[in-house]
Amino acid sequence: MKHMSKLALFGLVFGVMAGSNSAARAQGMPVNPNLAKRGRELFLIRSCDACHGIGKGRRAGPDLLGVTDRRSQEWLRKWLKDPAAMLASDSLAMQLKDEYKGVSMANPRLTNSDIEALINYLADATRKARK
Repeated sequence: MKHMSKLALFGLVFGVMAGSNSAARAQGMPVNPNLAKRGRELFLIRSCDACHGIGKGRRAGPDLLGVTDRRSQEWLRKWLKDPAAMLASDSLAMQLKDEYKGVSMANPRLTNSDIEALINYLADATRKARK
């Protein structure tokens, strides 16, 4: 390690930081088809599609294609449970709010099982879109 260049050290550190969950992301998260089906219904019933597309580009909010690859399941759970708390404490959430010109997601008031269903749907929709 004595002879490691600064650039190599930076790459190692950056890779670890950027790649937390990288093994899980590379494989994609396992999807429960029943949860994914319920998540799709929730996505439509709760009108998530009014602000978010999946592979159809940005709307009032980010396109969610690949969101389960870009964000950990834990981050998504926290975000879907309480967006306001995340906006107060999470730098990525703050960055997203800035990127979308101050528009923030309303609290969808989801149960934990609703959140799991939505995450499964987003992972499944991403997988299907990439086939």
